[in-house]
Amino acid sequence: MSNSGGENGVVQQVRELLRKFAEDGVVDPSIVAGSEAASWDRVTPKRVIIATVQIILRLRWESGLSTVERVAPRDVSSIPRGDLLEITKMLLGAEGVVVSDEQIAKKLSLPNVMHILIALFVEESISEEEEEFILSSAVDVCEESLRGGDILRRGVELGPWDISEIDIAGIDLVDMGGIMVPSAPGMSCLPIEVDGEMIAATLVQGDTALQLQAFKANPVTVWNAVRADMISKMRAQGNSAETWVDRAGVEIRATVSVVTEPGVIGTRDIRVLGSDGPGWMLRAVVSGAGASAGGEDDWAYKTFLGAVVVPGALSRGGDVIPLSPPLI
Repeated sequence: MSNSGGENGVVQQVRELLRKFAEDGVVDPSIVAGSEAASWDRVTPKRVIIATVQIILRLRWESGLSTVERVAPRDVSSIPRGDLLEITKMLLGAEGVVVSDEQIAKKLSLPNVMHILIALFVEESISEEEEEFILSSAVDVCEESLRGGDILRRGVELGPWDISEIDIAGIDLVDMGGIMVPSAPGMSCLPIEVDGEMIAATLVQGDTALQLQAFKANPVTVWNAVRADMISKMRAQGNSAETWVDRAGVEIRATVSVVTEPGVIGTRDIRVLGSDGPGWMLRAVVSGAGASAGGEDDWAYKTFLGAVVVPGALSRGGDVIPLSPPLI
């Protein structure tokens, strides 16, 4: 997670804004203009507040509160319940929500989103340390959004995509059958096979490796269930593992034990990314420079977010979408 002075400045602005609002219940008119999200080319406090609400709502949804009624904060007295549920749907990117620009501006007003965020902080018992972390995560989300879309809206602005969601004509993609990925200079591919069938691929560029595998969706292969299972197994083996919010949404960051040479055990940082699509789940394991703490290598994220899944026949083993060696 970047920790630049600019990010800290916005985080502190937001915290001060929320503190004053919680105490007084009003927004100082002199700071409203600088806090609004109308500026398309910079991260503003309002952008950060909205992104923070989106992150918490998505985490609540993925933790099992899988209805809008349950995900929305229980009581925001200043907002009618019907409006609160509609705002929650909008921020989750729920299908079937049709609103005008005027309605969006009204419902996502600065006071409304601050009321919602303060309520969520209380309900989730967010500590000051956790508050600073999640606001910093939201700043990263906003910065990435300025570079290429809102990561919380898979299939709308960014991928991973289903082949039915995107026109691939004119896009330089490496075709691996069940998965296609953006081409990149110097990228190589190591097929992973079981009984002569390619079930995954490890892509390598420079000092970063990205292992990709796609699965048919079912109750145990959705990203929420896979992530929880992987974290549980990693911790049971004595490794450290935690959830994290970054450019690809909710991911795993872990330090795992590896055999570096015969008889020698070392550790390796990894990141595990995941995304649910229509009828499938795509998982990626990042290692090397792209997984190191504070690493600036974002090729793995760009490749994952630009991936296209082509669901079809399943592997002989069952849930895996089979691949084929690419021509690169």
